[in-house]
Parts: sequence; C-alpha cells; structure tokens
Amino acid sequence: MHDYLRVSITDLCNLRCAYCMPPEGVEWLPHAEVLRNEEFIRLIGLFISMGVVKVRFTGGEPLLRKGFIDIVSQTRRLFPDVELCLTTNGTLLRDFTGDLCRLRVKKLNISLDTLSRDTYLSITKRDSFNDVIANIERTLSYRFFDLKINAVLFKETIEELDDFLDYFKERDVTLRFIERMPFTAETGYGSYLPSDRLIEELRSRGELSRNTGIDTNVAVMYAFKYRGTYPMRIGVIPPMTRKFCRACNRLRITSDGYLKTCLHASADLNLKQLLRGGAGDDEVRAAVVTAVKAKQESHSLDCWPDEGGCGAVVRSGSMSKIGG
Repeated sequence: MHDYLRVSITDLCNLRCAYCMPPEGVEWLPHAEVLRNEEFIRLIGLFISMGVVKVRFTGGEPLLRKGFIDIVSQTRRLFPDVELCLTTNGTLLRDFTGDLCRLRVKKLNISLDTLSRDTYLSITKRDSFNDVIANIERTLSYRFFDLKINAVLFKETIEELDDFLDYFKERDVTLRFIERMPFTAETGYGSYLPSDRLIEELRSRGELSRNTGIDTNVAVMYAFKYRGTYPMRIGVIPPMTRKFCRACNRLRITSDGYLKTCLHASADLNLKQLLRGGAGDDEVRAAVVTAVKAKQESHSLDCWPDEGGCGAVVRSGSMSKIGG
C-alpha cells in the first residue's frame, strides 16, 4: 500500500552539499516549470483520495519556497486528518516553527551531517552551522515536535560519533544515520561506510538493542543506553546493504511535476503535463495507478567493492532535483 507521499515543492537549496549536487552544481528549474501552489494542492488531494495518509514536504530546501506556509495551510484545511511532515536543512527554520506548530506539522526531520562548524562548511560550502544548531534548540523548546536528526553516514562519521552522542544524549531527538547513495559519478564528500560498521561502534559505547516497535518501512530502530546512563533513540537507514524496497510505501512528486514511484526510477509520469493539458481527476488517478503497477521491484544501483564497502552510481539525477 503506497500511503506515504513525499512532495518536493522546490528544487532550490541554499546549501551546496557535495554528496547531493555534482561538483559543477545544478541548473535551477525555470519558474514556469515548477508546479504552482494550486497544482500541488490538487495533486495532494488526488493522492489522498487514493489512500495516502501521510504527506512530507521536501525540496531542495522547502522553506525557500515562497508560499510554503500557504501550501501547508491549504493542505491542513482541506485534509485535517492527514499527517503532515517536513524535511529541512534547518537553516531557515527559526521563522517557521510557530506556524508549523499551529498547523500540526509534528514530524520534523533536520539534516545535520556533522557537529563541527569547519566540517559543516566543508560539506555544505556555507557557514550556517550555528544557525542550524540554534534552530534545533528552538524547535526542542516547543516540546511539540517529533524531531529526527538525519546524518548521512561516512567513514568520517565514526570520528565524530562521540560528539553526536554527547550533544544529543539528553535531548529529545531520534538520531538517524543514512547509508550514502551517490547520485552522480562523483564520489562527493567523504567515503562510503556500511551501517554495520556504525552498529559495531555503537555497541562499543553502550547497550544497543533493536526496538521493532518503532521500526519504519525504511529505518531499523534501536534503543541505545549510551555509557550505561543515557537512553537514546537511534535509527539506521540502510538502502545499500539491506534493500527495503519490498516494504517501501513511498511515492514522490518532484517540484516540476513528475511522479517517481522509486527514488531511482528511470521512468517518471509527467503529472504536470496531465494537469496543464486539462486532464480530469479520474484520468490523473488512472495514470497514477498504471505507473504504480509498473513500479520496479528493487532499486537498480550499480555497485562495486570500494575499500571493503560498496560504491554506486545512480542514473536518475541529483538528489537536489529529486527531493529525497
């Protein structure tokens, strides 16, 4: 059952993360090619009518989208029972936390790959580390959000693992570490690390046990007693070493109106063309059903041994274009 829709409302981003964009950068979409607010709302409604119960807004960086709160407000007004979520890099969050709380956007994911200001600058090419940390603290102060901190897993992550654990050990967050899935032929920042290596490191620092009660379709969850004292929630998302494709319940709409049935699908459905061509709701629904039925059984990553791990090239474009 594909009941989870991820909606990329912009391809724009104010960071330049090496693992997300190719070294030469990306060309932003012309304004006319990006879906309008009302088109996003219509598509969200159609997918909800087909069984979607959870909508996550992504980007690019979604908070850069002019009218972001308008889109969320309309969605909440029209579909009051749908679970609304947000994934953000956290740099602009300060100006939105109040509205997100008011609109019951409870599940909030913030991307943070390092706790070093210098390393953050090296990865993102922007000196925004202090803003992100301040916004995490501000978000926690609301005592409302289900906050997850998402870190892409590199070999360098192990060097900072104690920094992550020490900083978040008494904060009400879930730390999630995501195996890197390169989206270009470039290796980008850092080097690949399988999640099993992270698990070994965690076990050397405390008591780690599976928490299947809060597993998701993509995340393996653990209860972690750091240094025998601090209870923490740890998640691992292992798309490279443990394909979770059969359990995946996600569909994606890109900012320029394509439906992706898989993050790595080679064939996409042009929903924008249907909308702007005058297609009725039933016609759009029928096209979506056809696309979902044709969904590939598993992502098609090309992997090869890389210093004991796995590297990959994905042919579906940069993550900044797809929307996570």
